[in-house]
Amino acid sequence: MTGAIDHRAQGGFCHSLLAVDAPDTIERQLVPLLRRKINARQAVLMVVGAATEQTVRDRLGGDADALQWAPPDGFYQRLGFAYRSFGRLLDERCSRRQPVHLVAEPDLISAASAPVNRAAAFLGYEAMVNDVFARYGCPITCIWHSHHHPATVIDGVREVHGRQVTVEGEQDNPRYMAPATYLNAHAQATMTPTPPVTEIDGLVWEVGQLATCRADVVDWAGRHRFAPAAARQVAMAISEVVSNGLQHGRPPVHMRAWAYHDTLIVHIEDHGAQPIPADAGYRPPATPVDAGGLWVARQLADVLLTHTGHGRTAVRLYFPYAVTHHNLDIP
Repeated sequence: MTGAIDHRAQGGFCHSLLAVDAPDTIERQLVPLLRRKINARQAVLMVVGAATEQTVRDRLGGDADALQWAPPDGFYQRLGFAYRSFGRLLDERCSRRQPVHLVAEPDLISAASAPVNRAAAFLGYEAMVNDVFARYGCPITCIWHSHHHPATVIDGVREVHGRQVTVEGEQDNPRYMAPATYLNAHAQATMTPTPPVTEIDGLVWEVGQLATCRADVVDWAGRHRFAPAAARQVAMAISEVVSNGLQHGRPPVHMRAWAYHDTLIVHIEDHGAQPIPADAGYRPPATPVDAGGLWVARQLADVLLTHTGHGRTAVRLYFPYAVTHHNLDIP
């Protein structure tokens, strides 16, 4: 499904793309948008990089002080954490009846040697923004730089935003895909082969083995210089995925883990061959007693990929070096 989305039916929510494809895009397209918001006395929260902030301040002068500013590095340490943090922020503003226009600039540039493309993985969250965040009624503008990412990623970026910012203002995006359509089209992730020898290689047959599994993971992450709290977060995420495999698949669940430069990678397979729903883990549990499952795993891992085929369902998790979320409430 592609085409325009009726933002009026969503209480003022719109999810817009500002594609930076020229040196003066910020000046020509973002600055006029911000000036209109300031003149209308509408609150704007800027979560953008230093270069974008400098351009905006240079062009707006003292008027830039009417905007609210927050550093992006507080959000993008983990992809699921970024998604949850923005959701919590909008939920808080909505509960206080203080709507805000959020301008975000994802800081997701991956080195060529990185084991996974973080920007591509983040697009699943960008797609679900159109579903999960719509109830807050706050506009969101996302800044993506075309020259920072492969064309395939930018094509995906254009498919997950219902609106686009142009020199004429905001317009409907004809390339937009509904969240379910986008996620279903990208549900089967391509994964690099598992190394023939890994640092952890074990089978989990029953729930009673999970405690030993967590202890082994904490010890392994600690040997890779993860702080104790960060190591426990790795273990918690893996425990949730293994538990899901035991519950929804067919034992044994096979877990393998290895390090790639400064990233810990864990590959978990069950034998049930039951595909994981494309939107699994993108919505928080409705109540604290509901199963967290992949929601918890997505919060604690940086990237989580899934694939079903050849009689198995696989989940792969990536944990960059040792970042701990002290303020993360799970679920």
